[in-house]
Amino acid sequence: MTVTMGRRAIWLAVAIPIIALLVWAWIDAGYVPVHEIVEPVAVPELAQ
Repeated sequence: MTVTMGRRAIWLAVAIPIIALLVWAWIDAGYVPVHEIVEPVAVPELAQ
């Protein structure tokens, strides 16, 4: 019985943070929109 309770405690210790992270990600989804990153790059052949 002690082994079963120990395994249950380990599963809870692993599952609760994962579930909390998934819930937080679900709630936060779309809060900060993704922006395209545009950066000019100098090309030496075209600089003439």
